Amino acid sequence: MPVRKLRSKAVLCIGNDLVNLNLRCALLHEHGWRVLSSGTGHDGITRFGQETVDVVVLDLNHDGSESALIAAELKRQRPAVPVLMLVEDPNTLAEGATAQADAVVLKSEEAKALHKTLRSLVKI
Repeated sequence: MPVRKLRSKAVLCIGNDLVNLNLRCALLHEHGWRVLSSGTGHDGITRFGQETVDVVVLDLNHDGSESALIAAELKRQRPAVPVLMLVEDPNTLAEGATAQADAVVLKSEEAKALHKTLRSLVKI
């Protein structure tokens, strides 16, 4: 797929680890995405309400509880926008943490799975 077509697709990356957030954003930009980012869940919700977003990548905490709350609010605002949740270890997630996620990617597989999964979520 030409980079030009992807540039029209916006991904909002929300994460509280700024090093990983910046690396993730750079990787997605390299793959042709128009990348928006936010370092907190609250700011991510605000940005989501202000911007045209095609898909969200959410990575906020280890047990997924904060991510679940943020994903629920994003879905309440715009149910059609897919939310991809990054998780460290699915065995340590709070019950129901990924219920609002359209896709879940393990952080250990992020480098190879993130771009592919995002493309499938926005159907390109």
